[in-house]
Amino acid sequence: MKSSDLFALAVRIVGLISLLYMIGSALMLFGASIPFFLVLKEIIWLLVSIYLLRGAPHVVRFAYPERTE
Repeated sequence: MKSSDLFALAVRIVGLISLLYMIGSALMLFGASIPFFLVLKEIIWLLVSIYLLRGAPHVVRFAYPERTE
């Protein structure tokens, strides 16, 4: 495995952990009066987690640019 592949795997693992943490915090919001900014935070968190789970190609390309020789 190349180092860029390992980095992409690490990004996906961080995305999975982030998604699980977001789901746990979202479940704790049920039954409480939910301010708009908390809902917005959860939506943004979900989108970032999904992006990381998909491999964050822009981040991986930034960390390990393609070498053209």
